[in-house]
Amino acid sequence: RLEAPWRRGHVSTSACSVAVMAMLPLPVLAALAFWIAMSAAMTIFNASLLQGFRHPVWLTFWHQIVSTMLVSMLRLLKPSLVATGDEKAGRPALTFFSAVRIGVPVAAVQCIGLISANTAVMYISVSFCQMIKAWTPATVYLVGCLVGTQKWSAPCAKTLAVITAGLMITSAGELEFGWYGFLMQCTALFSEGLRINLLELLLSSSGYKLNPLSSVMVFAPFASLILLMIGLATDANAVSLDVIHDIGEPALAANALIAFLLNIASYVAIQLSSGLVYALAGIVKDISIIVGAVILMGSSMSAMQMLGYAVALVGIQAYGVVSKAPAKFESGVLYGLAEHLKGTPRPPPILDLECNDMDGIGNCILQCEEGSPELDFDQIDPKCPGIVCTKGKLPRCPVDWEPKGAIRHVSSRQRP
Repeated sequence: RLEAPWRRGHVSTSACSVAVMAMLPLPVLAALAFWIAMSAAMTIFNASLLQGFRHPVWLTFWHQIVSTMLVSMLRLLKPSLVATGDEKAGRPALTFFSAVRIGVPVAAVQCIGLISANTAVMYISVSFCQMIKAWTPATVYLVGCLVGTQKWSAPCAKTLAVITAGLMITSAGELEFGWYGFLMQCTALFSEGLRINLLELLLSSSGYKLNPLSSVMVFAPFASLILLMIGLATDANAVSLDVIHDIGEPALAANALIAFLLNIASYVAIQLSSGLVYALAGIVKDISIIVGAVILMGSSMSAMQMLGYAVALVGIQAYGVVSKAPAKFESGVLYGLAEHLKGTPRPPPILDLECNDMDGIGNCILQCEEGSPELDFDQIDPKCPGIVCTKGKLPRCPVDWEPKGAIRHVSSRQRP
């Protein structure tokens, strides 16, 4: 049992992220620090409130209704911050009916995720919840494969298997494991995966694009209405003036304000930083929340948990690289990642090719595999170091061509 896991765990991954962030310009560093601080504060603050006020539906409703009011004020002061369209980029603005068609299903899934996540911290530690969130890329990818926004890829599946193995080790090492809290956190993960894929289906297919602030403006009102109905139907007697007084009006106000500021922090951080820097800052954020939970809430961690979380972090980084170009890792994820780290292109594998037949003037005809179209050897562009199966002849490299192999020799299997 280790009370100070930050002294020994995640050294290489977190140190790398911190080193990269230290070299950033001051405004970018300040924006990322603000985002990390707000995210950590929101997670720990929610967990602390829910230890006494065990009504996650109403706490989530409070966040959404206050965010709705504040984003409405922001829209009056500076409409460009919450714009849903961009005339220069040719993106249309959301109409009312489009907002309803997109907003209601996304908000419904978001409510399930938020309620589940807030319920989970009532039964398992914040640090363990945060470690389980390492499986978020896997849920997004798996749900995406089911709904058609992602394409199944063996290299991606291998990296997700590493993340899964890390989660299993982490769960086995949890000192105070609870099945209900664990299942609630997993429900939150799958809800997040479904929400992200719904956004991809409903927004991208229609040409819309939202930032964190415009997302609040579109989804928070619908989420507030849905949560209100759930709260009245399942927990109508939970809220009263006495309960609010016991929690403290300043604490509730601060909690809702942090929830809204987190959206602003996300917006600013995304605008000022690159995708890579934002991803690395996300690692620092997650570790900061774990450390904060240990310090402020007395959470404990085992050495097995730290090992499992380190494995999951490695898997997350590998998935981030492999998912961008899975085809480059088809013949070996480890080798491909090593070449990626070196920054050198991977040479195509050597292929032994045999002539399936010879045409009437002595040209070798190749067939890549059974049932594929035949290719005339002399019509393959010499700039393409390999054979690619396409429909018909291949007089030159197609635009999206990738090396499949280099020709070492061609032996005649049939009569010339």
